[in-house]
Amino acid sequence: MDLPTPPPGESGLPAVRPPYPVVRPGDARPVVPPPEPPRPPETPAHRWRRLTRTRQGAAGLAILAAALLLWPFSGWFWIPWLAGLVVLVLVALLRLDRLLHGWSWHLGGLAVLVGLMLVTGPWDWALAASLGVLLAGLVQLPWWRLAAVGVVLCLLAGTGWGVDRYRAAQEKAAQEAQRSQENMSLLGERSPERVLPALLEGIGQGDAVGVCGLLAVLARNRFVQAAGAPDCAGAVAHFHKAQPRVPPLRDLDAPLAGAGTAMTVDGCRTVWASSDLGGPALGVLQVTQAPPPGGTWFISGFAACSTG
Repeated sequence: MDLPTPPPGESGLPAVRPPYPVVRPGDARPVVPPPEPPRPPETPAHRWRRLTRTRQGAAGLAILAAALLLWPFSGWFWIPWLAGLVVLVLVALLRLDRLLHGWSWHLGGLAVLVGLMLVTGPWDWALAASLGVLLAGLVQLPWWRLAAVGVVLCLLAGTGWGVDRYRAAQEKAAQEAQRSQENMSLLGERSPERVLPALLEGIGQGDAVGVCGLLAVLARNRFVQAAGAPDCAGAVAHFHKAQPRVPPLRDLDAPLAGAGTAMTVDGCRTVWASSDLGGPALGVLQVTQAPPPGGTWFISGFAACSTG
């Protein structure tokens, strides 16, 4: 069967609308991406994480934390911090910061840390490091394992630190006692009658070496306590202000009692028992003879005047 011939100008195919319009080059429009959601503001926690994730930031924080933890054990010694500042100034003047590439502050911090370690001991380092571990663990809570390790380390290091300090205090006390014994052998008096006059002469002259060398440890503590001074030299200065000249010592009414190497000197009727000087609480001097080869007499203690 013959199909009908389409009219001129037509293809004879059925008219079908294309599913999508044909985009011509001149009709193209730019595609606009959807707007991005606003970023949340940066918090201090975000800045802290970014700082600790860098090598320079983590190393700097470690050096600073170690120096701050070690500083109290040095007696708040400030010279290492000055040394660190000097290092930073030298780095800036010599233009070494270009070679260090941002590690200049770390070099100054290391100078501070080394200076603090030179004036402290190994137990100080151990306790400071243990405190650092404990603080790091507390920052990471509720992950408690590092904090628990820090607690154990602090207990161990604290025990060792306490024992070390106790031994150092015992050694210092023994050295002080030996030095006091040597001073008393050199600065003591040849007779017990001369002890109280020597004490009054030293105060009138402001002779801290002579007065403090005449006092044993217990007597020196009572002497300092009565003056309200920080040390023996300060006590001598306090009493010298009250008695700026040597009082009359002729016919000093200070009877002696006792025998052997231990005697008492009753100074309650002398100027020594006045409120400006030792006072009635220190009116009676307990004097003792040092062992040979010195054999000199020194003040081993004080007693109060009798109220009767």
